[in-house]
Formats: sequence, C-alpha cells, structure tokens
Amino acid sequence: MVRRHLIALGCLAVIVAALSAPAAADAYLRVISQKAPVHTGPGGSYREVYVAERGEVFQVLERAGDGFWFRVELEDGSTGWILGELVFPFEVVEEENPGVFVRMGRAMRRALLGPSPVPTSDVEISFSAGVLDNEGTFLLRPAWLLDQYFALEGFAGLSPRQDEDLFLGGIGWTLRLVPGSALGPFLNAGFGAGHLRPKTDNFTQEPETLFALAAGGGFEITFKKQITVRLDYRNWTLFDPDKASNGQEFSGGLAIFF
Repeated sequence: MVRRHLIALGCLAVIVAALSAPAAADAYLRVISQKAPVHTGPGGSYREVYVAERGEVFQVLERAGDGFWFRVELEDGSTGWILGELVFPFEVVEEENPGVFVRMGRAMRRALLGPSPVPTSDVEISFSAGVLDNEGTFLLRPAWLLDQYFALEGFAGLSPRQDEDLFLGGIGWTLRLVPGSALGPFLNAGFGAGHLRPKTDNFTQEPETLFALAAGGGFEITFKKQITVRLDYRNWTLFDPDKASNGQEFSGGLAIFF
C-alpha cells in the first residue's frame, strides 16, 4: 500500500513539474529574399515542393546538423526544408510559468489549428446548413476577397418549410476583424430578395417575393491542412411596403479558398 502511494506521489510530482515548467521559445523565420524554394530535404538537390514569397513567416521544426538548412511547417500542415541564407530566424518567447489552461490552449492550437488561407486567397466559397426562423436552411456563399479585411459576398439558399419554400438570393459585404488568424471573427451584412413558394398542397397562399435584409457575423476556424469551418449568425428581415417579419439564422459549414 505504501509503495502504491509513493508511485502515485511520484507521478503527481512529474505532472506538476511538467505543467509548471516555463515554456520554451518558439523559433520562426521570415523570408527576406524575393523567392525561397522549399525542398523535401536539406539540400538543393531534393525535390522542390513550394516557393515562398518575400515576407512569409514559418515556424521552425528542426535545423539540419550539417549545412544551414531549416525544416519548417507549411500552411497546409506539411513540412519542407529552406536555405538559411534566404531567411531571417527569430524567436517568440512566451511568458514564464503560464497557467494550466493557457498551456492546454497553446498545445491544442499547435496540434489542431493552422494558419488562415485568407491573406493569400482571392475567392472563398462556403457551404452552410442550419436553421432559419426555426426551419432548416441551406446556403451557398461565394465571395471575392478585395483584401485581407473586406470581401464582397453573395448568397443563395433554400429554406424548406411546412407550408412553403423560401428561396434567398442577394449580395453583401464581409469585414474580417482579425485577418490571418486561425480563429477569425467577422461581421457581415447583405441585401437581396426572398421568394416564398407555397407547397403543392397549399391552396390558400399565393407566391410572393419580398425584400431580404441580413446582418450578423460569425467565425472562421482554420485547422491543419487548411480545412476551414465557418460558423454564422444572421438576423433576417423579409419585408415589403405592407409587412415585415424577422428570423434568426444559425448555421455552420465548410469554406474553400482559392
């Protein structure tokens, strides 16, 4: 029994020491040449897998024992080797003795999250499903990224309901508050039209087209391999000169960047 207690105390001491140890500095490098090829191994004879542009930043995973080569992590989660003469290495030192939850958050971020594709993309297409006014909804949102912050975003979708189908279409804008972040919040507003088409067994309601106004926001979460999940909230207002109605959208889906 005493031996078991000693083993348990020893394990507890190891865990406490690991959690309370100061975090090591993270090594990064910035490309300072106009072009910097990334190879599958530490040498120019290895296959080229990527060409980095001036200003790109990569995390350093390893340095070759012979020669001035660094193994770095690319945006899609893969790795490659880059010549040290083409980059400027630097370190990011984290504060000493961070809390347990801070350390857990950093570990999860390094294991799961990746850099956002927004800074290097021109087009985004997202496919979402969720609820709108307590009914199901499916939405396609193509967007043209004007820069890292602003994008023109269209929307087209369908909300099948008990007595009618609601078709939505229009255009709006998106403002990204923290472009390039793995967890990127954004704001959005759009204007278009909503067409209500009665079901075949609904003989009391006529088809009608209303103006549609939407405003809200959400988050884009980028995982490894540039898999981006998008979560949206919108307040929708359908109106014409005689009436208006409101409904809330909660949806999520995948976003693809080009």
